Amino acid sequence: MKKRLIAVLLILGVIVGSTAIAKGIMKNPKLKTAAASGGGNVEDSRVGDYSHFRGLPLSKDNIKLKFENKDINLTLPIYYEENRYYLPITEIISKLGGKQILKDNSLTLELGNITQIIDLKENDYLNNDHVYHLKKKSLITGDVVYLSMFDFHKLFNLTVDWDTKARTLAFYYDRDNPARQARPATGKPALIRFEDVSAMNYALPESMEKLRIVSDYLYAKNIPFHVAWVPRYIDPRPSSRADIDISKQYSMENADFVYTLDYMLDRDGLIGLHGYTHQYGNTVSIEGLEFHAPFENGVNIPDTEKYAQDRINLAKDAAQNLDIPYAFFEAPHYGIFSSQLMVAEKNFDIIYEDYPGSPNQIVVRRNGNKTTKFIPTPLNYVDGKKDVNRMINKVKNLSPNVLASFFLAPNLEFDSISLSKDKDGYPTYTYSTSVLHQLLKVFQENGYRFVKITELN
Repeated sequence: MKKRLIAVLLILGVIVGSTAIAKGIMKNPKLKTAAASGGGNVEDSRVGDYSHFRGLPLSKDNIKLKFENKDINLTLPIYYEENRYYLPITEIISKLGGKQILKDNSLTLELGNITQIIDLKENDYLNNDHVYHLKKKSLITGDVVYLSMFDFHKLFNLTVDWDTKARTLAFYYDRDNPARQARPATGKPALIRFEDVSAMNYALPESMEKLRIVSDYLYAKNIPFHVAWVPRYIDPRPSSRADIDISKQYSMENADFVYTLDYMLDRDGLIGLHGYTHQYGNTVSIEGLEFHAPFENGVNIPDTEKYAQDRINLAKDAAQNLDIPYAFFEAPHYGIFSSQLMVAEKNFDIIYEDYPGSPNQIVVRRNGNKTTKFIPTPLNYVDGKKDVNRMINKVKNLSPNVLASFFLAPNLEFDSISLSKDKDGYPTYTYSTSVLHQLLKVFQENGYRFVKITELN
């Protein structure tokens, strides 16, 4: 009889204890509802205890976050790799009242009225019947998920305000989503290229924000564009001694620049390698030549094929280390001797300049199974704001058999862009009539259709 009584009491104790635990879970929504174990599943609506988190094998930085002008006080660290930030999405989503469900190879994230389901195996997600690939793979340890900052911005349609002085990233739901214009089905092909883009000559946060605004403007008009990028900036003068290689050196400013490159790619931009440093010896990047050429200081630059291949390798390595896809090559100031140009041919499918002796013509060169296409810029470049009328006349009088290809420094647009913030801190701007606005209007009026360099026959 005693044994039966003890057994009954034990059963009742288990039932009561289980009920109490269940009530405790219901009262504390911060407790996780399931645990990750190997290939198991985690359903996590609001995870609050991260004492089990063992960290990631990446470098950390003390970056502050805001969302809709409110601080997000994180327990988990922010990491960086290749000048890209990785954010603890699990904790961020939780603190913003969202939900995360991690199940097998699927990650569901809910924030506000947006739900995204990421296929972790394919590294992509479906949005409005279109498949998008994440820029970087998600990093998952236990039930904690990290995503790159760029992917967080893209998944939830966010605007990011960079404050490098305060070391703060402020996120806002994007309030500027103009309808994208339809791209003309036909028209004479035209190309636009932004020249001499490097981390140093666009180092200020305001400059990078304006680069993104120009990219947004072109994206809304459905105009693809090209960016001639210089991976490493060198100024050997004693007054400067600058040497910025964003593929090797971390800083918040460099991270802002890499984010801007990712942003321009996402806005239908194509990036090309404009040399490695755009200089040699005691010359300054952007100003100097890099390859052997029969003018200016080019005669003092080594003329060997090995030198050319070494410089090209350095440029390609920088792009690959940063996971920046490149579509073309352009020699700085078009200065490169024929033997070194042949080296470039072996490395690139498209060289964005005239082929020697064939000005203003698209030239296709074949060497065995390798084909290289030379794409000219017959309209040349916009030499400052005062040069707009000359360029307009050139467009109007261009022969229909000549490619309408031109280039300009994107900072020509900057005086036409005024930055401000509203009462909630949301970044706003005005973008009045600019060099680009005027030129694109003339191209459109004369029956041109902007295309990517990779679309030319």
